[in-house]
Amino acid sequence: MRREAEHCLILGLLDGLRAGEQWGTEPPLMASVENRDEVTAVILMTPPHNLILSWTADDSALDLIAVDIHAKGVAVPGVNGSADIAQKFALRWSELSGCSYRVQMAQRIHQLSRVTNETRAAGRLREPTQSDDALLREWRAGFSVDAEGTDPEQAREAAAQPLRKSTHLLLWEVEGAAVSMAGYSGRTPNGIRVAWVYTPPENRGKGLAGACVAALSQKLLDDGRKFCFLYTDLANPIANHIYQKMGYEPVTDATVYSFS
Repeated sequence: MRREAEHCLILGLLDGLRAGEQWGTEPPLMASVENRDEVTAVILMTPPHNLILSWTADDSALDLIAVDIHAKGVAVPGVNGSADIAQKFALRWSELSGCSYRVQMAQRIHQLSRVTNETRAAGRLREPTQSDDALLREWRAGFSVDAEGTDPEQAREAAAQPLRKSTHLLLWEVEGAAVSMAGYSGRTPNGIRVAWVYTPPENRGKGLAGACVAALSQKLLDDGRKFCFLYTDLANPIANHIYQKMGYEPVTDATVYSFS
């Protein structure tokens, strides 16, 4: 909680798990490292998804985590955490397991407490209706392919599954037509994570996603959240600039490594 934005993914997943959501094919792996009754690191993994590391100032905690889960035979497909923390763990895991590792995505975590006043693209934010189901499936698959590098066939299969109860998608509408999408998920004690930001290719370059995210962020603040959190891809400087103009402030960089 001292670094709530940095840990918004872990905190949000825990909120879903407490509500009974199933995030993986097996029970989650949850563990903490303690030193003299002080928690120095936390890990969470929902197989088959990546291991998520908390921030830690103690490199020996990372070594302890790697040695312990390797000894238990835990299969770790990848790791997600603050940039330097994830890099140190990836190196240690490679030494122990013999796996190679590569950067899958370099990200930046942002936090917003107030949406700035500026002119944005026209339109309105609205809840989806049943008639939007096919469009949302198409856009969810498009997001997975474009933003996460998912295989198109796997993306379509995943998009055909119902959304988790903690995930909510909204649409940006212009003159009666849905043109962009954004969503939120993963409540933390004081905030919530904005995600699933997607605009189909034919509608890009018009400021629609920015208008959608700004309106959604304001709605979440109005609903009682103190903060909105957002992960961005460092390979997309335009999006990073747009979000910062909106009021999202950089907190820290995070890296996803995959093992093979």
